[in-house]
Amino acid sequence: MFSGKTDTEQQDTCITNDGFWPNINAGDFEKRRSVPVDMDKETIATSVVSAIAQINIELVSVKSDYESNDINRAVDVVGGPSISDKNMLVILYEKAVYARAKAELLPEFSTTQMRDAGENVTQTESETKDSLLAESLQHIRTIKGKRSAGVELL
Repeated sequence: MFSGKTDTEQQDTCITNDGFWPNINAGDFEKRRSVPVDMDKETIATSVVSAIAQINIELVSVKSDYESNDINRAVDVVGGPSISDKNMLVILYEKAVYARAKAELLPEFSTTQMRDAGENVTQTESETKDSLLAESLQHIRTIKGKRSAGVELL
């Protein structure tokens, strides 16, 4: 889509995490989740920060368990598949953050990308957001060692 802007590159904003979970580059998120290049870079970065904060809260017990076993960084966890310098834990964490951040950005997508789409935008946006949040939760469940679906007694 032509926006009149010449900014065609992803940003290089590194978001510093808590020391255990990996730092996240907002530009990597933009690239891997196909974020439109004409979106406001600060909005993108703050959505990633928000997603990181939410995911970190959900994974407090996982982090504590690893730290109690003298593993102080997710990247140091051994075992499972890996790609280059990223182990399964780091990959799943990034995917959970990216899905959550994109879900948060959907209202921005709809205002910048779908202005003339009509009434179906709200329904499509809601379904897509639910799908992205479900994806994020699935990655969190995997990190926690849980199956894709579970039942719990209240």
